[in-house]
Amino acid sequence: MARKIVLTRNEYAKFVHAQNNKTNVYTTVYDFREFSEKAKVDSSVIRDRIFLDFDAHEDNLEMAWRDLKVVMGLIHKRDYEHTFFFSGRGFHLFLFGEETQDMRNIQTLFKEIKEYLISKVGKDNSLDDRVGQHTRLRRVPNTVNMASSDEDGNPYFCIPLVKEDLSRNLTDILTLAKQQRMIPFKKCGNTKVIFPKAPPIEAMKGEVSVPSSVGKLPMLPCLYNAVMVENPSHIARAYLVSWYRDLISGYQDLENLDDKEKTLNLVVEELERVFADSDSVWLDWDKHTTKKHAKFTVFNNYNAPHCDKLISEGFCVGKCWRFPDVDS
Repeated sequence: MARKIVLTRNEYAKFVHAQNNKTNVYTTVYDFREFSEKAKVDSSVIRDRIFLDFDAHEDNLEMAWRDLKVVMGLIHKRDYEHTFFFSGRGFHLFLFGEETQDMRNIQTLFKEIKEYLISKVGKDNSLDDRVGQHTRLRRVPNTVNMASSDEDGNPYFCIPLVKEDLSRNLTDILTLAKQQRMIPFKKCGNTKVIFPKAPPIEAMKGEVSVPSSVGKLPMLPCLYNAVMVENPSHIARAYLVSWYRDLISGYQDLENLDDKEKTLNLVVEELERVFADSDSVWLDWDKHTTKKHAKFTVFNNYNAPHCDKLISEGFCVGKCWRFPDVDS
């Protein structure tokens, strides 16, 4: 993926204009205080918002539109500061709040909103459970979604929406999205979210279930949340490789070169199975690059981190079957 750090509004506009209608154009969900020469400094992330993605899985755009409107009823009631968009294949909602240092606090608000949605429409809903990754990307407004199109094959734009649009039907929204919607950027609502403090993991009720497998091997809920996005962090990818290494090796150190090579190939095959053909995760997938980085983890026998490390680094999304590991 072509990436560029831009420091001014003018640079941003030039970059978007140059890429639009040629490729999908993304930007980070979160802002950052510090940048190296070529990349953001992940530790400087500003956690002052939550990004909610109403994903039209299996092309059920009507469900996504319904769910957005249900959640917007809660947002308007609380008068939260927000913006929302049609992405071309679903809907994006941003809620802006006071900065918090713990991503789990943002995830706690998400759970509250998710429970509200379930109480209104049931468990069959479109709100994506993957929330809280500071490396996540979002589509730039008024750029083309190359993966969506109307009946004539014309792609839809990602467009901003306003409160009055909630009274429209989905056909009206799709008609609006056939071209750019150049309306002034404006946050609605007057109240900044104060993210609720997340309870200690051991105090949380219930257990987070293991997600349905997207490959042949199971994936921990925390790693699923961290890697099933467009732009996972390098460390999240490394942890996933170490998790697969542990499963394939039976949690044993690999002693000889032949075993290491076989395990590496199996790890890369699983990564390819999960990420190679998707247009919503690992937008920068490259098998050669993946194998090079995975080799370092596999050949050096790096194990998947224990729960205490995953919790302290903000990966944990709730108590799962592996949680007692924190005490071991």
